[in-house]
Amino acid sequence: MKLAAISWKNALWIGILLALLLTGCSGAGSSWPGIQVVGDILYVADLDHVLAVDARSGQERWRFPPKDGNAGACAGAYHAAPAVLEGWVVIAAENPGTGESRLCGLERGSGALQWVYPPPDQRPLGPIFAGLIADGTRVFVGTGDGWVIALEGASGQVLWQTRLPEAGRGAARIWATPVLSGTLLIVGTMDHRLLALDVESGALRWPAPFQARGAIAGALTLDGDTLYVGAFDDHLYAVDPTTGQERWRFRANHWVWDGPAVVGDRLIVGDMSGQVFALDRQGRPLWPRPFQANGPVRARPLVVENRVYVADEAGWIHLLNLEDGAKIKSVNLAPGRLLTAPVAVADRIVVAPTGGPFRLVAFGLDLTEAWKLGR
Repeated sequence: MKLAAISWKNALWIGILLALLLTGCSGAGSSWPGIQVVGDILYVADLDHVLAVDARSGQERWRFPPKDGNAGACAGAYHAAPAVLEGWVVIAAENPGTGESRLCGLERGSGALQWVYPPPDQRPLGPIFAGLIADGTRVFVGTGDGWVIALEGASGQVLWQTRLPEAGRGAARIWATPVLSGTLLIVGTMDHRLLALDVESGALRWPAPFQARGAIAGALTLDGDTLYVGAFDDHLYAVDPTTGQERWRFRANHWVWDGPAVVGDRLIVGDMSGQVFALDRQGRPLWPRPFQANGPVRARPLVVENRVYVADEAGWIHLLNLEDGAKIKSVNLAPGRLLTAPVAVADRIVVAPTGGPFRLVAFGLDLTEAWKLGR
């Protein structure tokens, strides 16, 4: 049994590495369509375009590149979640052949291109897998070759750049979407670490990195004074964001890709065996048994009131009861796969399938279909 489990995990890891190679080192291009929600608008980076979509109707507001326009230096693949500021949307555009990327500032109302970093006459950045985040005026970016960059969102002017120290075969690659915690920017790396940087200067702040035993690849979850992080060592960790010290850990059945959804006194987290757990704030299980999805659960579950929405890689979205994890309803979107967390907006539950005929599918709270946006 132990050997079989090891073989299964090795096969999954090999599959992920092959996916990276087959997409020109841009595995995120096929596995992480990025979504950001502001008001009633969805900003979606879906490989060949970035779109602004009305969440109530499913109508497209704009797309980049425009149907009749040229993206210039910002042509390429788009997969990292955009950063949305008051007047701007900042996206990452990757050259699928080289894996190199540029950051592009779009006018939020129209999607018109305003600035590019680095400029076309300068060397591009490394691949960008992690979602971009903003604090209102600044944008923070982690790259797949271990750089963390802060820019002004309105102009693309670089405020600081920090190269993370390497600590193993993962070479400080950043896949995980960072989080802001007060004056700190916290990033996770594929060489198993969490590091904290000063948001004003980019200087490293914790006395030492937090060290897991597996890669940290998914979105981190910050809730109050606790940071939750999943790792490829089958654990969910609770970490003090001010010091980087571990508070507790929970062992799942397989890799934990994303951090948990947090609601009240509960954490809801899935793993790559397809199991979904409800934990209390000390990491103790609350449901009589985990919910078993139809495929690996890479994406963070979504909780709305007393309902849990779980997306799995087999293309199913499941509606569960928050109290005991009992299934209420499931909907299959295959051949699309669901690798990105569902979002709640305008009384809709919206998912972004990878593959299949639709970019976005919206449901009512009871998983009755509301609209679909085709490719």
